[in-house]
Amino acid sequence: MKKRLILALVICLAVSLAGCGAGKEDPLVSKTPFPKFSEVDTEGNPVSSDIFGDYDATIVNFWNNGCGTCIEEMPELEEMYQQFKERNINLIGVGTDSGESDEQLAAAREILTGKGVSYINISPSPENSFYKEFVADIFTFPSTYIVDREGNIIGAALAGNVKGQLDTVESRLELILNEK
Repeated sequence: MKKRLILALVICLAVSLAGCGAGKEDPLVSKTPFPKFSEVDTEGNPVSSDIFGDYDATIVNFWNNGCGTCIEEMPELEEMYQQFKERNINLIGVGTDSGESDEQLAAAREILTGKGVSYINISPSPENSFYKEFVADIFTFPSTYIVDREGNIIGAALAGNVKGQLDTVESRLELILNEK
């Protein structure tokens, strides 16, 4: 009787452990459309979702003025931006609170200048649908998305510092580049 009970427990354990691995979804499989947008960058230049079509892939990093981790990683993102340009991969930032007021925009500009950032940073207006239907729902900062040239988000958002997740970034980029 004891042997049957132990055997049953071992089988249950094996099945449950196998289930843990089987449920892992490859983060590269999912594709969801990035929302259409028409905004301005922190310098007042128009930027729209059409920007995705100009590159094989785009890394979109959402940050805010009060996020220390976001600000701290900006020099690393700048370095990545310079390296990725050679591969026709873009990097853009979205200062989620920079469109809320002139003061927030001034603070964002000061942060970007102080960190030596040269990549485009969108300043979304809280009045626009991009902000209301997407940006306002982001609660983890920084949050980073990998987007293909058709404007599809590849995989789930990366939460936290991007440099610590370079393997994931590279694998998603390779998936996009291999589809060309």
